[in-house]
Amino acid sequence: MLLKGARLATFDPPRVDDADLRVEGERIVERGRPLASGSGEDVLELEGALVMPGLVNAHTHLYSALARGMPGPASAPRSFVEILQRVWWKLDRALDAESVRLSGLVGAIEAARSGTTMLIDHHSSPSFIRGSLGALQGALEEVGLRSALCYEVTDRNGPEGRDLGIEENVTFARERATVLARGLVGAHASFTLGDESLEMLARAVSDTGSSLHIHVAEDRADVDDCRARHGGTVIERLDRCGLLASRALLAHCVHLSPEEVQVTHAKGCWIAHNPRSNMNNAVGYAPTAALRRAALGTDGMDEDMFAEARAACLKMREAGRDDAVPATLQLVAGGHRLAAALFGLPFGKLDAGAPADLVVLDYRPPTELHGDNLAGHLLFGVDRSHVRSVMVAGRWTVRDRRMAGVDAAAIFARARAAARDVWSRMAAL
Repeated sequence: MLLKGARLATFDPPRVDDADLRVEGERIVERGRPLASGSGEDVLELEGALVMPGLVNAHTHLYSALARGMPGPASAPRSFVEILQRVWWKLDRALDAESVRLSGLVGAIEAARSGTTMLIDHHSSPSFIRGSLGALQGALEEVGLRSALCYEVTDRNGPEGRDLGIEENVTFARERATVLARGLVGAHASFTLGDESLEMLARAVSDTGSSLHIHVAEDRADVDDCRARHGGTVIERLDRCGLLASRALLAHCVHLSPEEVQVTHAKGCWIAHNPRSNMNNAVGYAPTAALRRAALGTDGMDEDMFAEARAACLKMREAGRDDAVPATLQLVAGGHRLAAALFGLPFGKLDAGAPADLVVLDYRPPTELHGDNLAGHLLFGVDRSHVRSVMVAGRWTVRDRRMAGVDAAAIFARARAAARDVWSRMAAL
């Protein structure tokens, strides 16, 4: 396939060029201008459309896709822990195989339509643990997206639920890796995990050669619980268990000090910053000025990384950061660096050898666009409405604003019926 007449934008470093791209199989094989078409080659004339690498959602919960518009709890939660108890821990227990699969399909469709080509998901469905990651993988690959998947291990569902969760992580990481998918080892948070469980998680990480994906200090409750029950900080506790290792993904980290953030980075860990979710749950503001190995996630609010990036920038501005615009672009680029660490591929590039994961945007800037002001255009001009086509591993998932491989209308109709059943089961819990 030959993509002609594109404006290519990449983020690390910020760069905008006019060039053609040649794609063969799953990779970009040539970049230049002009490139002559080969015999039998599919040629797509882009006429100056903006092309950029597909976006990465570094922390999401696809199982929340069927939560939109659901009735609230009988009594309003007064704390973050009560939000978990009265909403999310009821929702995840109400999920079955069909609703998990539909959640994956709905989330993947909305991600693709938003220019998001990779989802790093943190899954939980205590009534359907064994096989749940395979169900998600099937849904995401049907749509055509990349993913890094894990199951959320916790003690809150008893030893049997914990052990099944660890088994699901290990089995998936060992046996289900594909061109589009990788497995991580998932854990909820320190305050719902005993010492034995953390030791088991450390063994699972070691046995699979994978890495941990865990919520860290999202709310003050996680920090206070660790000091009260374990005599130290969350970071100290995870480190004692050998879980602060290279490629470990720590979600939120709202209540870490800048010094603790530096400890995690020195260990090779990544931090997923989720500003909209943090604001929604009123848990506080992460120490973004200290973040270096970091990427943006949505925490399951949706899969729209354009909206997340804009919110991240505005929140930094509100916090008084003069460098909010370039700092946010680095968080977007951080998603590509994290994906590269997980898959061993040069994500975020549009050069020969890079994976053919890209987004074609109907964005015609009203002002000059170049590397020096790319961040301003991305954060204050581009949004999901500009997404025309999306390619993942050399295959179109969205082509001219139409899903290429699935019937989105039929899937959403099935999802609406499944959501009613899920909400009914929640009400009975």
